[in-house]
Amino acid sequence: MLPEKRVETQIKRYLDNLGAYWIKTLGGSVPAGTPDILACVNGYFVAIEVKKPSGGVVSELQKFQIKKIQNAGGVAFVAKSIDEVKSELSRFNVI
Repeated sequence: MLPEKRVETQIKRYLDNLGAYWIKTLGGSVPAGTPDILACVNGYFVAIEVKKPSGGVVSELQKFQIKKIQNAGGVAFVAKSIDEVKSELSRFNVI
């Protein structure tokens, strides 16, 4: 399993444990640059762009989509580990 896929699986399990609703986006079915995981966590719209722990690069289009979600009042961020997800959700007062 690729490192990014492993991180993604950990994040999805964590979201399940929180009782969150989430979907994994698939290329071609959503606009380019849409984060990998879209979720509803404790009433918040959350978008997570998953990257592998080392060397994962966020594209300009991904950065644009994350900022667009944030500007619309949602929570959006890049995560390279489950700890980053927990930290970001806490920082945004989601958990």
